[in-house]
Amino acid sequence: MTAMSETTLKPRSYTSLWLLVAIFALPPVAAWLFFLNPQWLPSGHSNHGTLVDPPRSVESLMLHTPTGDNFDWQSLRNQWTLSVIAEGDCDAACIETLIKLRQIRLATGADSQRVERLLVLVPGSDGRLDLPRLDGLEGTRIAIADSAQRESLTDLFPVHFEEQAIPLFVIDPRLNLMMMHDTSQISSKQILQDLQKLLKASQGWSKGGQYGHQ
Repeated sequence: MTAMSETTLKPRSYTSLWLLVAIFALPPVAAWLFFLNPQWLPSGHSNHGTLVDPPRSVESLMLHTPTGDNFDWQSLRNQWTLSVIAEGDCDAACIETLIKLRQIRLATGADSQRVERLLVLVPGSDGRLDLPRLDGLEGTRIAIADSAQRESLTDLFPVHFEEQAIPLFVIDPRLNLMMMHDTSQISSKQILQDLQKLLKASQGWSKGGQYGHQ
């Protein structure tokens, strides 16, 4: 009987396999890191808005609903929230800005369920606060800061009520204030472009929210 020649088995190389895994894993990992740390983005990025560096958590701000209940920040978790701050009431310019937010949200198409709108009202220097009628703007959340929270609110949101321009603030799905837009200098189209980039970067991370918004 002829003896079979012994062959030397070479250890299997996994180099190609790991290289393939790295190629597919690197983009989402990098996107996730930049999503959590937008301050790492290069200075030449194409954002139209101003990044808040570092992002600021909004959860510590104690607000109330128009019915007097505590405002539940957790209801906005996993959503991108477009927020406007108004003093005393929501005047014509404020309403116009809210209409723009509604249009921007609708323009995101299928991603619109991942976008919330929030109007924060703070009493004027005379203590006056009037709740607005938001006819046609259903789906816009309203939160109220009492006079004791005025300083905390203005420390968190860099807003100057004496100026006519109404800034737009973007709160990320982790409830961090991370971007602001000067609506007197930046168009709705540019705000939409920024929002679409954020939605794309966070695809699959933030869950669809409450349906029925208009």
